Amino acid sequence: MTPNRDEAHHPEEETDEMKQMHRARRTLLGALGALAMAVPGGPAQAQAQAQAQAAYPDRARPIRIITPSGAGSIVDLLARAQAKAMADVAGLNVVVDNRPGAELVLGIQTFMNSPADGYTMLVTSSSSHAINPVLMPKLPYDPLTDFAALTGIAKGSLIMNLGPSTPFRSAGELVAAAKASPGKYTCGSASTTTRLACELFETTARVKTLNVPYKTVAAAMTALAAGETDLFFIDLGSSRAQWQSGRVRGVATTSPTRPSMLPEIPTMQEQGVGDYEVTAWFAAYFPRNTPPKIVHAMQKILAEAHRTAAFSEMLDANALEPLPLAGDALIEMNRKEIDKWKRVVQQQSPAR
Repeated sequence: MTPNRDEAHHPEEETDEMKQMHRARRTLLGALGALAMAVPGGPAQAQAQAQAQAAYPDRARPIRIITPSGAGSIVDLLARAQAKAMADVAGLNVVVDNRPGAELVLGIQTFMNSPADGYTMLVTSSSSHAINPVLMPKLPYDPLTDFAALTGIAKGSLIMNLGPSTPFRSAGELVAAAKASPGKYTCGSASTTTRLACELFETTARVKTLNVPYKTVAAAMTALAAGETDLFFIDLGSSRAQWQSGRVRGVATTSPTRPSMLPEIPTMQEQGVGDYEVTAWFAAYFPRNTPPKIVHAMQKILAEAHRTAAFSEMLDANALEPLPLAGDALIEMNRKEIDKWKRVVQQQSPAR
């Protein structure tokens, strides 16, 4: 039976229609694929992230260490020693970027705006992570939640330094003079730790001094050596150059016992300054959302770097001890430090 003309098939017309449908389908699939690659968390991005993590660290990419302290400070010296050790043990190209200012907050904010890809690190101190949270109520970061804790680096005491503006050879002599002339003597500071050291000195020794803030440790030490301020509490590493010049002298340590590297310098407590004790610590961090695999890879590199002979010798030369705490252990120590300094500040407040 011959089919009706209206019911007959027309293969060439059906083929054209099918071709159009296929082209439309390919266009739609292509658009969806492009969209999947473009949106955050899409398959292409996830694959790229996985590949980057597997290849981390890429030795062709430099790692930047941001320090919120100026050149010549102990934080800067530790960052540079660590950078050298990272190069030695892992072949990494590491550069140090000093961003001082605003009680270390400027450098911290610069770091927090960095990508969480394992190529920007923060090396900082207890000033930013334990003292700032106590003394600065509107702090724009939370040290316990806004960072991926890598590892502790070192800890150590401060030194009471006197300059040429005073004739005193001991902390005890300064205390006696300050009691006789309240407000006459000035105490320099360059961070919340050094400012708190001045305030703690006032309350435990029962004296009154005038605080003079500086942007960097180097500026504060230069002012002390020039006779512009009378005393400054800071670490050995930041003090040594001025000691050698003969214009600054270290007269007491803020640790409860004399450091092995400085057996000739008495403690503040030996000089009759109550229960005075200040210990600074230093640590390394990645941005908060850094992938755990990258964090763990860097922790291994840092652990090896901190065990090198050159790095250990640097700590010894600056009267510092290792601080081998990583990840959650570092965060928990930080939490306890904040609580401790809160109690200290609350105890001192009535006497201010």
